[in-house]
Amino acid sequence: MIGYLNGKFLEVSDGKAVVIPTGSGIGYSVALPFSTRYETLTAGAPAELWVHSHVREDAFDLYGFLSREEKEIFLTLLTVNGIGPKGALGILSKVEIPTLVQAILGDDQEALTEVPGIGKKTAERVVVELRDSLRKKAENGQLPTEWLRAAAAAGAAASGGAGGSAKGFAFATVAFRDAKDALVGLGYREQEVAAVLKKIHDLKAPALNSSKTEEVVKQALKELR
Repeated sequence: MIGYLNGKFLEVSDGKAVVIPTGSGIGYSVALPFSTRYETLTAGAPAELWVHSHVREDAFDLYGFLSREEKEIFLTLLTVNGIGPKGALGILSKVEIPTLVQAILGDDQEALTEVPGIGKKTAERVVVELRDSLRKKAENGQLPTEWLRAAAAAGAAASGGAGGSAKGFAFATVAFRDAKDALVGLGYREQEVAAVLKKIHDLKAPALNSSKTEEVVKQALKELR
């Protein structure tokens, strides 16, 4: 199985590239996402791709990505029932990863249905089947900070700022999401809770252990009372 290629691009066109590894006379044909990050790749340029090898009875297909994290998101999409390599690559070609991450972690199935080729059932499966695994990756620092920041910004804009729903920031850790549910259960208004939790999240108080729900709730109650 091929998991990584380092060399130079022999040619790049229409979502495909031929990569010649350093010191090799063999060229590997690799499928790439149709996204803005890949538009700048040109023939003759250095190539470094994280690769997924997909073996079928009649083919051996390679899918390449500019970072390990993008490859991991691709592999995560493959775990969704009914999504194969071409489908996963199609999703990454039509939606920026921060937007995808924000939609999944924010339980925003409607946003995913706006992506061409994703219907309601597929959007539901993507959110339901990937939500918990992506939250764990976010908590464990396995998602790039820039993705989380971009996802948070997109979520905040979609919710109308701090006075909107908690979707824009609650994904940061499961603790924030659980804290929101606990505070709403205590009778506080969701919009008020969202504003306070966003404030706490943005300030990142040094004394706050943001991975523990009880700590987040305790800090929020100080602001709410």
